[in-house]
Amino acid sequence: AGGTDMGVAITGLPTTAPAGAVLNGTITCTNTGTAIATNATCVASTGVPAGATVTTGVCVASSGTAAALPAAATLICPITVTMPGTLGGTDTPETTVGVLGTTNATNDTNAANNTTTTPISVIDAVNDTDSKAGGTTGQTTNLATNDQVPVGSTYSIQPGSTCAAPSVSAVGVATYTVPATGTCTVNYQVCAPAPNATQCDTATLTVTAAGTDMSV
Repeated sequence: AGGTDMGVAITGLPTTAPAGAVLNGTITCTNTGTAIATNATCVASTGVPAGATVTTGVCVASSGTAAALPAAATLICPITVTMPGTLGGTDTPETTVGVLGTTNATNDTNAANNTTTTPISVIDAVNDTDSKAGGTTGQTTNLATNDQVPVGSTYSIQPGSTCAAPSVSAVGVATYTVPATGTCTVNYQVCAPAPNATQCDTATLTVTAAGTDMSV
């Protein structure tokens, strides 16, 4: 007599996402055995490393029902993953989170393929501060120093910067003119490399004009 063997896979999630992002994916649980699976389950939850909030929507059977899932049939369920932290300049301690997928059936004969974990790296742009001599031009700050980003990420300037002549290079070096007194800002964005180039975070560099100190 044939047996029941439930297997699980998670699809549709990026490998990198910013803090606070809400992601949508799918968990699919398949009866790869030859017998009807009894009371089949299909659930996504917080994995290891911890930090993400994971919810599973209503599952739909390709044939039969979860109570009696035929051979080769699937349970397909939408999942929502909320990344830890807050988008936009705050420092998120998590570097990677895990999403755990689990399946089972009352009569499952093989537990070896009942779980899977999908890791998601956190892309995190953190606000910067710097102090430069007031009124100087062409000053630079390396924005990437305190950011947590995958290799190959791309930086760009964003609207709303108040420093004069602001720019941000693709590798994260900000160039600007320092005001004579007070502060100014350079707003920037960093995006993960392909195929996750839509996964981005933003932050702000605040530059303070330092006074001169003449000595003799």
